[in-house]
Amino acid sequence: MTAVADRVAVELGVPVTSSRRLDGGEIGTVTACALADGRRVVAKTGATPLDVEARALRRLAAAGLPTPDVLAVAPDLLVLEHVPHGEWTPRAAEALGERVARLHGTTRDAYGYPEATWKGRLELPNDPFESWPRFFAANRLRPTASAAREAGGITDDSLDRVRALADDLDKYLPANPPAALLHGDLWRNNVVPGDGDVRAVLDPASSYGDPAVDVTYADWCGLDDAFRRGYESVRPLSVSDATRTVYELSFALDHAFHFPDDGYDAAVDDALCTLGR
Repeated sequence: MTAVADRVAVELGVPVTSSRRLDGGEIGTVTACALADGRRVVAKTGATPLDVEARALRRLAAAGLPTPDVLAVAPDLLVLEHVPHGEWTPRAAEALGERVARLHGTTRDAYGYPEATWKGRLELPNDPFESWPRFFAANRLRPTASAAREAGGITDDSLDRVRALADDLDKYLPANPPAALLHGDLWRNNVVPGDGDVRAVLDPASSYGDPAVDVTYADWCGLDDAFRRGYESVRPLSVSDATRTVYELSFALDHAFHFPDDGYDAAVDDALCTLGR
């Protein structure tokens, strides 16, 4: 039995009969545990604050998005109910789009979040702004670009160009889109499909912002066209080419931070050139 399984047994007050390490967990570890009472649970450990993730999961669930039940939580441990993975189908992708569109109906007056957003190992501030371009410049583009440069994922030239773009972001982003509750890391590996629907979404990096961020990220990560079709059946969405490119730039910067040796500086350069920067 592993140390993680021992902690799960203590936290839940039920013996663990078996455990095994799962794939995934780029930041920490993910362990499946079978309990003596017949339940199966999943335990996450890691250096990032997992209590933040637990609160985000509960917030998404309260807004109607299916998430695993949080069974136990500490800053370095998160125990979730096990949700069995079904088949990924076009109908499941469409259902995901419908559910995310309804999630985006949950809004508030200002952009931001009650606490920092953790996107993998990257801590992002959520200082409140009434202007979306100012929020995105201060809390997303600038800190992500700085982190990517420190990790060696982009060049000094790219960093300078991103900073200059951030100063002019009101030319590229809508001034006041709805401050919608976002999942924040919406790609296929963070979705549990089944029976032509979505059984759960995982690993949120939530904040309140432009709904187009979630939709553009899903597109950028290669989610099925059915996702966009399902989304727009509930909430029509129009995104300008410039806005989409700014968001794609932010995603490339995030990947340049997390995977500095994978050549994402080229994607950063392409996006900046597309924007004429």
